[in-house]
Amino acid sequence: MIAFLHTSSVHIDRFENLVRAFDVNIKIKHIVNSDLLNYVFEHKKLDIKNFQQEVDAIKKEKPNLIICTCSSYGAACNDTNQVKRIDFPIADYLVKNYTKIGLAFTAKSTEEVSYNLLQEVALKQKKEIEIIPFDCTKSWKYFQKNDLDKYEKRIAKKVKKLAPEVDVVFLAQASMEGAKKHFIKLKQKVFTSPEFGIRTYLDK
Repeated sequence: MIAFLHTSSVHIDRFENLVRAFDVNIKIKHIVNSDLLNYVFEHKKLDIKNFQQEVDAIKKEKPNLIICTCSSYGAACNDTNQVKRIDFPIADYLVKNYTKIGLAFTAKSTEEVSYNLLQEVALKQKKEIEIIPFDCTKSWKYFQKNDLDKYEKRIAKKVKKLAPEVDVVFLAQASMEGAKKHFIKLKQKVFTSPEFGIRTYLDK
């Protein structure tokens, strides 16, 4: 069984469909705790106690794999071997293949976490990289209103403006994946964590 820990229910269908594209039989469970992300916005720090309680509850069901889809809690995943962070596989790939990376984010809490992840991976690979922040936080209010169309279009508008400055663009949050459909003619490649992460963790 794969257990997903989400901070928004919007991710359920996305990850359900991604897994089913590789494996139609595996059991999947989705756990949503929106309070985890709300806490980050309100207190500017992670709710480690709540996060660990959720992980402990999930572990009781003995899943083969636990994946956290919230980039903001990536650092918390690093503190336990039992939870995989959805963004590690793509970060590893980007550092291996590119030097100047555009880091796009809509939640400010993600910027530092994703920046640190890329730097940690670069250190392990003994490679120097340059990370250019693409601040798309003005789009976040549309996600909160569940207006995903406007959310994705606003992200795309900002990324298209800044893309010429970099070799590749990384949409750091799983919620940003839908914006990819607006980059058909963009010269730079645009990567997101969900599909890359699922493919890697399922070893497909």
